[in-house]
Amino acid sequence: MTDVTDDRADVTDPARARALSLQLALNRAHSAARTGDLDLAARLLDELDELGESDEPSGPDAHSAHATVLAALNLRAKVHAQRGELTEADACWSRVEALAPDDPDAAAGRRTLAKIAAGRRHARPVVHTGRVAVVAAALAGVALIGGGGWLLATGDDGDGDRRSSDSVAEADTGSERLREESRRADALKERLEALEAGDTAAAARRDSTLDAVAERLAMPGVEIRRHADDVQLVFSTGVFPYDSVIGPQGASALTEIGRRLADLESDLGAGAGAGSGTGVETTVVGHSVAVPGGAPSGGSVVALNRARVAAQYLAQDSDLRLTDFRLVSADQRRGPFPATEANAPRNRTVTLLITPKEPPPAP
Repeated sequence: MTDVTDDRADVTDPARARALSLQLALNRAHSAARTGDLDLAARLLDELDELGESDEPSGPDAHSAHATVLAALNLRAKVHAQRGELTEADACWSRVEALAPDDPDAAAGRRTLAKIAAGRRHARPVVHTGRVAVVAAALAGVALIGGGGWLLATGDDGDGDRRSSDSVAEADTGSERLREESRRADALKERLEALEAGDTAAAARRDSTLDAVAERLAMPGVEIRRHADDVQLVFSTGVFPYDSVIGPQGASALTEIGRRLADLESDLGAGAGAGSGTGVETTVVGHSVAVPGGAPSGGSVVALNRARVAAQYLAQDSDLRLTDFRLVSADQRRGPFPATEANAPRNRTVTLLITPKEPPPAP
């Protein structure tokens, strides 16, 4: 079972969050089975399948995922056995043995099923006798789960009194185990809810930042294209009449955008507090038009030079530095406007891609 005292930072990793979700679903299924609600246990195991149960887990949490798969299959086998679905139970334990040949639960369960099939053991209904019966069921071994359905007899018919006495003696221990398992499940649930709340808050901050970018950078001659994760600035006319020589209108617009970007960075930082990591990142994308005899794709030196020149104008009248910008060349086929002869002058340009900075990980 996953230790709920692990470093909280682990749950910020998507794979870790998924592993916690799987473990939480498994713990709930165990609790339902121990209290005799086999239908609920079966439904929770089905949800576990939907969350991503796999016979061949991979990645950094592969060991934990593998253990979860084995535990889920063993529990599913026991639920089937309690319901009298012995063929299905044997199939589940067979899968466990294929994944872990030395698994003791699977071996014991299949031996019991084989004896029942041979007529040397029998399945009989569980007798409900209150709390002791439920706890005893939780302790009685691989073939017994809770207070309902079917019990696979695991001993000779003559030793029932001894088994009952042993179960009663261990009832308090079993109850404590069940309470501990419930506490662990509750802790896992709280951690997952905290993670989901953090994701919601981060999405709200990102949306707020993008709205501020779109509002502050709107100006004549610039089209604002607001996307889910970024804001793209597209100039209505080409910024570069030819080569990497900038036009006066483009130079003026880039200088003004640089001043607004600097003010925006200052306002965002002041609103969130020092060290928050709040702000934006600006990528300057240079564009070029494919020419006869030139490379039709793959980017170009001209496009990269245009991005460099544009960054100089963004920085010259602001507190921003050239190193604050990321410079890239776009593919010749991916201009801001359709690649037609009429649009060629408009595609000799740059576009700006503004994205919110990711905050530093929680300590």
